[in-house]
Amino acid sequence: MAYLKIEDACKAKNITLKDLSRLSGISERSLEWYVKQQRGPSLSRVEKLAKVLEVSPAWLVSWE
Repeated sequence: MAYLKIEDACKAKNITLKDLSRLSGISERSLEWYVKQQRGPSLSRVEKLAKVLEVSPAWLVSWE
């Protein structure tokens, strides 16, 4: 399963999941699911998150 480095990217940018939700338009609940690996985002959401977090989609998704 892919692991999203959302928390790492948020820490690097000094923003919260709430901030990320506001900036990306993705609900905070969905972001929590992604962080807890309860659900996986679509490719379009990965791309949107990567853009907001200023990282590459490849970096954001780790296959660990």
